[in-house]
Amino acid sequence: MAGENVVIGKDELLRKFRSMGESVQGDSLGRVAMIGGWVIRDAARDNIKDQGLIRTRTLSRSLDAEISEQSTTRAAVDVGTNLEYGAIHEFGGTIKPKNAKYLAIPVGSYTGSPLKYSDLKVKKTGRGNLVLLDAGGRVQYVLKASVEIPARPYLRPALDEKGAEAEQEMGAAFKELVLKAATT
Repeated sequence: MAGENVVIGKDELLRKFRSMGESVQGDSLGRVAMIGGWVIRDAARDNIKDQGLIRTRTLSRSLDAEISEQSTTRAAVDVGTNLEYGAIHEFGGTIKPKNAKYLAIPVGSYTGSPLKYSDLKVKKTGRGNLVLLDAGGRVQYVLKASVEIPARPYLRPALDEKGAEAEQEMGAAFKELVLKAATT
């Protein structure tokens, strides 16, 4: 039959089996695992966009997949970010100031640290909130002792939603490696 490989003899059969086994070890196994990692990474990027966490796109761009474990028989891939605030978006939590009494949250046209502006004055509002006003009396910052950030998970849902697809993609890549080794 056209297109089929014919194995002649025990030695050639053993060589093909060895070749197939070697094709799915080490670096090849790591590349297969990365394919699954990319599926999860891309889904997490979509989740970040869907939740509106894309003001600067830094979080989305920081997501990556990398091999965290690789041997001749096993490969594992980690998907995540190295940004400090990535975890607060994923799990939620309380933000407190490190080196000051209050967090200064910009709400006006001023940006960055309020310490770089010499015209700011502290005022307590009728509701008891502390604000920093510019020379024209406009609120530029709201001062808070802490703020609660709600959980807005993007990684865990990506794994839940796309885990089966990642497995299918890895399975297809794995099959391709074995078939290539079997036909050479």
